[in-house]
Amino acid sequence: GEPRRGLPLAYGGYSVPGFLDLPEFASAKWLPSDGRLHQLLEAAFNGTDYRFASHNDVGCDFVGVWHKDVLRGNVAKFQECDVWSPDDKGGQHEIYKVMFYLQDHTHDEQAIKVIPGSHVVRRTPWETGYVALHPRMGDTVIFDQRISHAGNTFYSVLGQGRLFMQVGFGRKNRFTDEFERGTAARQRQLQERMLKSTQPTGFATAFQDFKFLVLGTALSVLPPGLLNHFADADIKGHADRSCAGA
Repeated sequence: GEPRRGLPLAYGGYSVPGFLDLPEFASAKWLPSDGRLHQLLEAAFNGTDYRFASHNDVGCDFVGVWHKDVLRGNVAKFQECDVWSPDDKGGQHEIYKVMFYLQDHTHDEQAIKVIPGSHVVRRTPWETGYVALHPRMGDTVIFDQRISHAGNTFYSVLGQGRLFMQVGFGRKNRFTDEFERGTAARQRQLQERMLKSTQPTGFATAFQDFKFLVLGTALSVLPPGLLNHFADADIKGHADRSCAGA
């Protein structure tokens, strides 16, 4: 069958990292400069200077446990300044993720869920409860990427499929510069893995879907706080990176 071009993810689903660099998405290169998008971003940034932070990927049947978006693993080193502390010039971390939903979620909770106000604290404040968003096809959701959020936690092999595109923009300062360097490195690494893992639709992809189904079933019965503990393990290290006195 047609080759499946997508990177299998740890918790289930697929991603197309750095899609704006791929020839298959050449017709989407206008997205980060769209005037309608920037009307929203100007309001989000309240008139301060901002720029595209190079973050761009596509999520396909994405399974997302509760987490905050920070640089992780071997690219965490690029984020030299703690994202919950100001730098030596008083600058603050302010990076927004923009998600475009390509299907309707009016009657389900398979889109994004957030804990309001959690972007200003390092921990995940479970006691405040979460809010499930219900975007319709074509809707755009913009949020501070430090907010505690989750997507769908169950991988369905029989559903209609879920698809979203996302890009990231940050205030023009040191925090965005550091995040962009780490993001560019991460997207290059993941894209190389994706291109090497491309395979024809058939037994191999069916087996991958089955593994995601089993994994999703297990994730759905585990306490969300336990999954979040592992997903946000890198965040504790940020406390020692304050650049306030640098």
